[in-house]
Amino acid sequence: MLKIFEHHEAFELESGRILPGFHLAYTTLGKINEKKDNVIWIFHALTADSNPADWWQGLVGEGQLFNPAEHFIVCVNMPGSCYGSIHPLDTDPEMNEAYYHNFPLFTIRDMVKAYVHLRKFLAIEKIYIGLGGSMGGQQLLEWAVTEPHLFDHIIPIATNAVHSPWAIAFNASQRMCIGADTSWKE
Repeated sequence: MLKIFEHHEAFELESGRILPGFHLAYTTLGKINEKKDNVIWIFHALTADSNPADWWQGLVGEGQLFNPAEHFIVCVNMPGSCYGSIHPLDTDPEMNEAYYHNFPLFTIRDMVKAYVHLRKFLAIEKIYIGLGGSMGGQQLLEWAVTEPHLFDHIIPIATNAVHSPWAIAFNASQRMCIGADTSWKE
């Protein structure tokens, strides 16, 4: 079941922009045990959502490797996605209208910084396994570097810690194509 975490304090992004708060949509499966040593934090890729049981069959779900009967599984919809976390169609409190093209840039580090607030809200002190692929793997690596004692194990999949010049150019060309679409700003 999708839940919403609301952070109502000022939140400074790497860009220097300060948001008065943010919200994160997230899913939890299972329960945290008494020892609090059964937390599995899954970071989804760019186009997935926060319910890994829907898109990672065979790995997450009843009777699977990451079983809610044994683990407390957390997955968050990343900021900027269209699945419930803060995103461009949300109301910009300063303008009292949707952010649209004024939506703030959330870096991977900003995303992780937001997740720290959710982790504290959920009273998670240790993450047994963190795993994520692609952009989710980038978030996992960033968090493991910024809080190295938080994770017992990390499983980054099909990801990188630094983009190559080719990948940067490829992403820039995709953004340019979107920007060149005359219907984009509608």
